[in-house]
Amino acid sequence: MNAETGIKEIMKRTQTLKSIGLIVAVLLLGSLSPALAQTTNVIINDFASGTEGIAPSGAGVEWGAGQIDWDNSQLYPGTSGSAYVIAGFSASDGTGNAIMDDICYPGDNWYYVNPGGQTPVDISLYSAVQFQVLWDNADSTINIDQFNNPSTIPGAAYGTASYQSISWCNGSGNAGGGAGNVIGYFTIPDAASNGWATVTVPIPDNLNGTAGADGIVLEKWIANDASTPATPPAAYFWIANVQLIGTAAPPPPPTVTLQSSKPIPGLNVFASTAQGTFYYDRQEVASAFTNGISWVGNASAANPVTYSFTINGFPQNPATEYACEAYLMMSPNPAAFDNALDYNETNCVVIELEQGAGSTVLNFQYKTNSPGSENYTTIGTVTNNGTALGTWSVTFTSETNVIMTAPDNSTSSFVFTSASSFAETPSPGSPGMYLYLGMQANNAASLNQAVCYSNFSIKGVPSAFTDNFLTDTTLSTNWFKFMASGPSGIFVMPPGAENWVSWTLPAAGFQLQYATNLRGPWTVLKDTNDVTVPLINEVAQLITTNDIPAGASAAFFDMATP
Repeated sequence: MNAETGIKEIMKRTQTLKSIGLIVAVLLLGSLSPALAQTTNVIINDFASGTEGIAPSGAGVEWGAGQIDWDNSQLYPGTSGSAYVIAGFSASDGTGNAIMDDICYPGDNWYYVNPGGQTPVDISLYSAVQFQVLWDNADSTINIDQFNNPSTIPGAAYGTASYQSISWCNGSGNAGGGAGNVIGYFTIPDAASNGWATVTVPIPDNLNGTAGADGIVLEKWIANDASTPATPPAAYFWIANVQLIGTAAPPPPPTVTLQSSKPIPGLNVFASTAQGTFYYDRQEVASAFTNGISWVGNASAANPVTYSFTINGFPQNPATEYACEAYLMMSPNPAAFDNALDYNETNCVVIELEQGAGSTVLNFQYKTNSPGSENYTTIGTVTNNGTALGTWSVTFTSETNVIMTAPDNSTSSFVFTSASSFAETPSPGSPGMYLYLGMQANNAASLNQAVCYSNFSIKGVPSAFTDNFLTDTTLSTNWFKFMASGPSGIFVMPPGAENWVSWTLPAAGFQLQYATNLRGPWTVLKDTNDVTVPLINEVAQLITTNDIPAGASAAFFDMATP
């Protein structure tokens, strides 16, 4: 379809790009994509092929005490097999995962897409995930209601912060709820104790990164807050006929918007993921140096060790006050390179910053001997009489003596009596310390906004380094991307950044295009700087001085099919 036929009207909102000299407008609607036509149901796995796609070990169980295997003792009508799930509530699993099982195309798994020959799909083109479930009354030690709400299990204290989610696999090797690919949440119907019952989980039309999916992940996370029975509870049930439900009509085409906020130079860390009303996903980069970065054994009065970062952009919506946080985390001798260092690791220091009305606070928090928890103690605080912008530093003049400095030169001194727990004791070839720099939204108002860092440095340690993010064109070798949840919202702003253009989802089959006049010709805008950011409910693409032909006096943008 010709792009011009998809033009309905020009949005009233325009903005001048002064350095380019262009009048820029966006069009309300793009052309209708054939990719967004009506879709029919797709079977992910009807379990006719034994354990293919649900291997009982390795690829089949990502994490936690769950188990999954093939069975033909209980059959949903019209099928020849089912998946038998054992959701064991492990007393030793600090993360509280009872299920983290993947169900993929036969022959595929959550690590590798398409070895079985099926064609991966785009989840966003379907309306729901659906399967049938049958509860095993004989072997389950709890009932369905207790499984859905573990806080009601007698003799346990799992808390109320428990959930059951469905995510999609795409061969990333990290496709469960911990990777943020959450489609939605489900409960097992009470009717499943008397026969097969249907579970349907709608697929939102605003998911990012949904292309190339080959299956789903079932996850149950349990808040392991206190006591667990001597014999942990276990739930047993069968699942049959896992499929994607098609759509009766195509969704509306994407809407294009020119963003009012200007790009900010430096390392941009966006709050680009959330899971429902869970706003605590972390976005972060990890230091490439994992040895020789601890102050323990290095800091002295003659050789102070300083960790500092400079912030040049922070969410300014008043609703984000004392919620959104920037942070520096450090954990010695980590058990794993995990996405929630502050929660999962045994010992961790979190230096976290929150901006309030008229002032900003930097807190020094720590925990020791406490894996799978957020049992933090705050021992130091410094307040800046102003915003979060500026340079913040934490200096160790000995193993235990600490000075924190705010941008307005306010200081705070304290003694860290548990500092010895943060010594590096790496085995050969293993990391001695992980260091993360990032942000966490903590509330809805901070979503799709960024904390921007212009500089970071560590001084006084064997692996000392300084990174000026304002002169970087890509993330330097001092770091590698690492995010806790979903598509990454982390990038270094390239030179010539002028504006953001964003579009709503779904947008499968669409491309951003521009013209220097309303009649065209229209040209696909290539993402030459690799700065397309998947955000919540939308995708944003950076517009730079190199994207529009020199001498153009205006530019119009819309979404259309090639």
